[in-house]
Amino acid sequence: MNTALNHMAKLQMPSIVSKSLPKTWITWAVFFFFCAAVFGLAMRYFFIGEVPFFEYKHLLHAHSHVALLGWGYLLVAGLLTFSYVRSPHRLKIYKKILILTIIANLGMMMSFPFQGYGGFSIAFSTMHLVMSYVFAYFFFQDLKKSPSNTAKNLIKLSIIWMLISSIGLWAIAPIGATLGRLHPLYFMSVQWFLHFQLNGWFVYAFLGLLLAYMETKGNFVIIGQKTLFALHLSLFLTYALSVAWSTPIIGLLYLNGLGVLLQVIAYFIILKPIIRHLYNIHTFSKIWINSMLWIGIISLLAKALIQATLILPDVANIAYTIRNYVIGFVHLVMLGAITFGLGALALKNKWLSNSSLSKTAWILLSIGFISSELLLLVQGTLLWAKLGFISHYHLLIFVSSSFFPIGLSIMLIAQWTSFPLFQKSPNPIHIQQNQHKSKNTETMKSTVLMSFGIFVILLMASCSGGSSENQGSYTPPSAQKEKIADPKGIGEIKEVNLGDGIDQVLAEKGKAILDMKCTACHQYDAKRIVGPGFEGVTNRRRPEWIMNMITNVDAMLDEDPIAQQLLEECLTRMPNQNISLDESRQILEYFRKNDRERTGGSDAALN
Repeated sequence: MNTALNHMAKLQMPSIVSKSLPKTWITWAVFFFFCAAVFGLAMRYFFIGEVPFFEYKHLLHAHSHVALLGWGYLLVAGLLTFSYVRSPHRLKIYKKILILTIIANLGMMMSFPFQGYGGFSIAFSTMHLVMSYVFAYFFFQDLKKSPSNTAKNLIKLSIIWMLISSIGLWAIAPIGATLGRLHPLYFMSVQWFLHFQLNGWFVYAFLGLLLAYMETKGNFVIIGQKTLFALHLSLFLTYALSVAWSTPIIGLLYLNGLGVLLQVIAYFIILKPIIRHLYNIHTFSKIWINSMLWIGIISLLAKALIQATLILPDVANIAYTIRNYVIGFVHLVMLGAITFGLGALALKNKWLSNSSLSKTAWILLSIGFISSELLLLVQGTLLWAKLGFISHYHLLIFVSSSFFPIGLSIMLIAQWTSFPLFQKSPNPIHIQQNQHKSKNTETMKSTVLMSFGIFVILLMASCSGGSSENQGSYTPPSAQKEKIADPKGIGEIKEVNLGDGIDQVLAEKGKAILDMKCTACHQYDAKRIVGPGFEGVTNRRRPEWIMNMITNVDAMLDEDPIAQQLLEECLTRMPNQNISLDESRQILEYFRKNDRERTGGSDAALN
């Protein structure tokens, strides 16, 4: 009898190993999601209070890298691995890849908040990039063993888009060294990476995994070659909008318009049989996990429909000049389609805990996501319509964002308690099996302890490496001889008559324009968010320079040394908001009023 039990345990051992690694993998993904949510919440707090020790842009880099490469990458890579890799021997390879990827993510998580782009953060980002290549190499080998179908083809392409996206990262250094960080190619390289990550790697993987899920239910969806060609072509054409951000050429907006139309058609054709299948399952709406999947699918459709409005050049211009829309769009993909869509598939496979505690966590996440998206899009629309701000907007968006770390902390508890160590043995026959489970739990504990040790080392290194303001920042050699800055800037404004007092009507008009187009990146006080604060600007810059910077953005950023220095500091190119000369004069008048109220005087730069 004992011999038979031992033999049964040996037979079951591979499946136990297979169940342990997926949960460990996805748990780490949730942990990085939690960290990214904390960084995001801290960024929201910058608008309502003081955040000591940290710079906004450093937290922004930490939030984006950990969310994209910690949560997003690990979730997608994990679902792909455990959907297509069955061999325990091969899974051991992926376990090693996971450990090294975790180290890279911990390194980014600990270095970016303290130093932004610096030696440590770049090193760990490069390490993550190399590990993604290693993952792609082994996964391609395993994917070949699966029968060819539409799901497999989309997943294969998702990996290819991930690899193609990395071209943008490798291009950044040589472009920065030869052309400078202010050159449009520099920004195009960054946008290349982000575009093919979000719309290629993540979206294709989501569509492929949805179709693979359909296959497990006996529904094989065949997508025609014309539809797939339209999907691929739309991916490249919609990159034109990202290029237009740094290189405003009207023809790019028309290319983007064609791309978004093809994208809507392709998404509709691919998702239609999936939606029909889900709709026909009467129990679908009664299972909370399926509700999460619906949020993911609806988010992807919303992304396509919102992008479809960009066929109009004026609307396309608004899409990348109003920051609320930009953030809301990125969150539709990352939080909507990827988090809820792929999260639901992980729940269905029990790689994520589906306990009642986990249900509470996901409900909190859905509340945070829906409320924050509504606030972002409604506020963006109000700014576009020149109707000002929602009352207590920044406080409301902070509260809605707080649902993420709260929900994710509960999810981590639910996930941790779902490991075998916390499970009761239902039958004495499973004693041998539980011993193997304990070994797997010990393996995870040792991985956690090792990662924690690395975490502490990175914390000490990052703190010591981030003490200098300029440490870790790279300033490429100038492509031109150093220029002497014209205090009046570059543009058609050569002289401004200010008068003695403040024109209150003019100033109020200026504030309305600032509220609509500028306050997502700038604050009225001296606090730096994405760009520098407005306080004291008329005491630092001549009125002609201010108005030229507002109305002649691209030329100023390309030629004016002061504007270039600010761009080097902020690493975010100011978009051309198409502000008229009269509107720029109104903005200047409000700057004068703001400086008098906050600093006791204005126009000191004239002296």
